[in-house]
Amino acid sequence: MHKYLVLLGTVLVLGACGGEAPAPQAASAPAASAAAGTQAGGQTFATGKGELSKERSAAFKSFMPTYSDMGKMAKGDDAFDEEKFKKLAASFAKEARAPFDHFANDPDGNGRSLPAVWLQADAFAGERDRFFQAVDALNEAAQTSKLDDIKAAFGAVSASCKSCHEAFRAPE
Repeated sequence: MHKYLVLLGTVLVLGACGGEAPAPQAASAPAASAAAGTQAGGQTFATGKGELSKERSAAFKSFMPTYSDMGKMAKGDDAFDEEKFKKLAASFAKEARAPFDHFANDPDGNGRSLPAVWLQADAFAGERDRFFQAVDALNEAAQTSKLDDIKAAFGAVSASCKSCHEAFRAPE
């Protein structure tokens, strides 16, 4: 019973990424296994949002306008502008890496980042690497100006974001 209370507490308190939240999902046992302010895997996870967490969130939020502008073109909400999309994709390929410089466990609180980020570091690194691959593939597709390839690559980036958020970010 204690494990489940700790799990629930973690899901409700921790997190960090910026941007739009995924649809609420039922908490899984691994996602909620460590409570805020408790220790797990030899590490302490504080409640709240410390400076590192704020920097991480700001880095994610900083690339959202670029991502959003590409999404509008890829989805047909805005007219597709080849040259603009190429520039946006090249910029996004650089911007998208910045948040990952801020993924140290913040002793003052990790926002919505779950302890699994640090307790399952290899799995998190795999998500990060798949995201980087998807971002690079989007940039490559953008340079070809083939809209169908761009749409597929943009979808892969979005799927990568969702996968990581489901595993490593607490719902709002």
